[in-house]
Amino acid sequence: MVRLAMTTLARKLRRSLTPVLIILALLPQTAPTHGAAAPVRVAIAYPSPSPRVAPLWLAQDLDFFGKYGLRGQSVLVRNNQMLTAGFASGDIDVAYTGGTTVLGGAAAGTELKLLAGFVSRGRGFLTVRPDIRKPADLSGKRFGVQSIGGTLWMYAMLTLEQLGLDPVRDKIQFIVVGDQTVMVRALESGVIDATVLTTRAYSLDLKKKGFNVMNEVFPAMAATGIVARKSFLDNSPATAENILKALIEAEYYLLAPSGKTQTIKTIMSRLKLSDPSLAEEGYGDIVKEFDPKPYPSLEGLKNMQRLLAMQNPKLADVNPATLIDNSFLRKLEDSGFLAQLQARYRE
Repeated sequence: MVRLAMTTLARKLRRSLTPVLIILALLPQTAPTHGAAAPVRVAIAYPSPSPRVAPLWLAQDLDFFGKYGLRGQSVLVRNNQMLTAGFASGDIDVAYTGGTTVLGGAAAGTELKLLAGFVSRGRGFLTVRPDIRKPADLSGKRFGVQSIGGTLWMYAMLTLEQLGLDPVRDKIQFIVVGDQTVMVRALESGVIDATVLTTRAYSLDLKKKGFNVMNEVFPAMAATGIVARKSFLDNSPATAENILKALIEAEYYLLAPSGKTQTIKTIMSRLKLSDPSLAEEGYGDIVKEFDPKPYPSLEGLKNMQRLLAMQNPKLADVNPATLIDNSFLRKLEDSGFLAQLQARYRE
């Protein structure tokens, strides 16, 4: 049944990726000059639009990919389950995601590696209907998530734990809605009663409309990073290294004061925000959350494993340390690449 479900998801993913892959195929090739190789085209999937995706968007918009011999294309995939299915089918080699996808791959028998972790301790904001004032009011309510077992589900579970609530005992119903942009609309329209959002940009906009931001959770989570198929790393190590270089330079760019204006413009454009103050709040969050030495968090991965094992007991037997590959990032640090970026973007 698991294999059948993964196959069905893979078919759906192929349909969702096909238009993007066709576009990539039709992009004009840059003619090599003086013996230079043509750029390597890479499609990097991500499961949820939020300010945390800014390094990927900036790497594309400002062509940090091109600087390292790549032609990068970001591809929005519906959720982490679809992402995991895409890895399993071979349609996806690299994704801007985190521990949820890596652990999902382990459960499905797909060998994935977490190469970097931009956010290892991210904030979550419990945002609820105006009439919900205290934790007990959540009893019997509908809690929106992107997917059962996904990152937002984990934030929800950790938030409920912190409030002393139990989904079964307190009859809290999880409703699969969609990514955070969809979640906001679901809360506004009354489809759900509560959700955890991972950016202040969304929660503050809802607060202005009378919704309550009841609680903030700040757990150890391998939430946002770079994940790749092991076979891709074995076959194309230079491409994997250049993807890391482009995304890490984009991170250093946004962390520098000189990159703030452009980063806010990118967040506004990609999230279709009309209020610059909301994008600025989102920018403020990621500046606090992002690690300039983005080694994956083993502690965060273990925390995610504990939660996901509630849904899939097989994950309790997985050694999370085997899902992390620090070798690419260690090579970049030892070569002086991170120090060079620090000096270049120091104000």
